[in-house]
Amino acid sequence: MGSGPPLVYVTGWPGHLELELETEFAARFLSELSFGHTLVRYDMRGSGLSDRIVKDLSFRGFQLDLEAVVDHLGLESFALLSLGDLAGPIAVSYAAGHPSRVTHLVLSSAYLRGNDLATKHRQDVLAEFVANFGWPIFEFVDTPEVDADTHRAVRQIQEQGATHDVQSTVLKTMYEADATAAASAITAPTLVLHARDDPLVPFSAGRDVAIRVPDARFVGYPSSSAAPWVNSKFLLGEIRAFLAPGLAGRPEAPRGDGLSSREMQVLALLARGRTSREIAEALVLSPRTVERHISNIYGKAGVHSRAGATAYALLTGLADAPMGNARHANGRNLQRSTDVAAGPG
Repeated sequence: MGSGPPLVYVTGWPGHLELELETEFAARFLSELSFGHTLVRYDMRGSGLSDRIVKDLSFRGFQLDLEAVVDHLGLESFALLSLGDLAGPIAVSYAAGHPSRVTHLVLSSAYLRGNDLATKHRQDVLAEFVANFGWPIFEFVDTPEVDADTHRAVRQIQEQGATHDVQSTVLKTMYEADATAAASAITAPTLVLHARDDPLVPFSAGRDVAIRVPDARFVGYPSSSAAPWVNSKFLLGEIRAFLAPGLAGRPEAPRGDGLSSREMQVLALLARGRTSREIAEALVLSPRTVERHISNIYGKAGVHSRAGATAYALLTGLADAPMGNARHANGRNLQRSTDVAAGPG
């Protein structure tokens, strides 16, 4: 998503790339996060658009997924972003092992040792609960800013992102991970962000990360949720100021009546005369999903037909939107996707 220097978003928990972009609060956060950068995301093994049936859900296996995505895209240098869960230890390990590639490291709700997250009894109880019922959304995203509809949307992404068994195994891997030795080897400028009342990763664990990573900048902030989209205004400001000081405080370029990044991509292809099936192939979506995006575009743009949508795209300049997330379709040379589904290994 977006354009500019690459920013690799390390996956720390089972999700679903396509569903996230169809969910308003997640799509808005990702669209804003991509401002000034090419945001690269991927589904970890065992979840989302990646292979679901895998045997290796180890810490090393998830490290290999990140390495595979970076190597596949041929990224020589990039900023690395971790926004919680298992992503912290993965990002720390990668940055320590590839100092010439990682230009900046951003760690939010991060930890180094899984044993610091909870007592052994608490770990066992939560892992068993998740295996039976899935991730307890209400417990870890418990804040007045999040309404019931948002909780349900998060739950839907969790349920369709991975089975309860996979979620439980990833949680156990979180508790087993240990990146303590790697922290002192990091040479990239590092920003560590942590909510003071983070319900999953203790504030002290985040502070420990900042102490062990050489010259890291630590920023604590008041919040009872580690979900990045809950604290998006603060986090986005800090991340932009760290990665690209020139972008800090600047308003985003016009987006077009609240259209998400994915909707703008669909609109741009629609304005170029592509059919729904061609758009689906170009953006690696289902035709039904494309039709849903087109319906949303009609509502937001106040039009009722493809001709009206095309006119709207031309008037707003969105007809020329970059196709950074598209791939070759029906003989037309479109650029490949940067939303990568990672296979095992």
